[in-house]
Amino acid sequence: MSIDLRKETISLKEGKTLTIMESGWDFSFRFDELEKEMQKVDTRDKVFKFFCVNYYPLLASCVEGILPSPQEAFALPREILDKWHLTTWKLNPDLYADELHKPMREEIEFRDGLKVTMEESLGRPSFVIRFYELELYAEEHPMENDERGQVFQLIFYPKLAASCVTNILPSAEEVRHWPRTEINRWMEISRRLNSDWYATPEEKVEQRVVTSEKKKKVGRLRSRGSLKGSVHSSRKVKETNSR
Repeated sequence: MSIDLRKETISLKEGKTLTIMESGWDFSFRFDELEKEMQKVDTRDKVFKFFCVNYYPLLASCVEGILPSPQEAFALPREILDKWHLTTWKLNPDLYADELHKPMREEIEFRDGLKVTMEESLGRPSFVIRFYELELYAEEHPMENDERGQVFQLIFYPKLAASCVTNILPSAEEVRHWPRTEINRWMEISRRLNSDWYATPEEKVEQRVVTSEKKKKVGRLRSRGSLKGSVHSSRKVKETNSR
């Protein structure tokens, strides 16, 4: 009697495909190996390192056949990475903290006529990596002689902008001088769609405690050959989202 692993194939680019599969017995060992390898990646590209540590181990562990290298995977269009992420989630719901669902979507129109469409991230690389890029930019290019503006640029603007699927957005410098009511309208929707990005310090500490306890449990279960060994992986991505 045989129970086959579920599989789905997605298109990459230049006619290439990728087969994503349901996790089997080897998953936990493969994930652990990749997680350790990615921690050792030596690069000056902080965004690439972020992808390697937070996404590649889980995504790569659920691939059958030829596996794109971390560099090849990172070079894929973000919409393909999103498809890879969501298909992995679809086939392996037990590895993720939440149920897969259609992302919530809302539109806001500001009083100058600007319309912005926003979506729930669902941990998709295009949203989370964008969030990280905006934080990095704020750290490396802070507003000059404007400490209050720097707080907005680093703490609040990434959450607002990364929630959006609209291509053209006003800069942090521009939004920093908007009326408070308009900023708050934008923030309310962003918070509603991606509440984990707005976790309080206390909630973040609680998440880290839960993650730590899960990792201890994982270690005990893995020693007995349990397949639940990598359930903490989705928590790791969710923690990153709530920076």
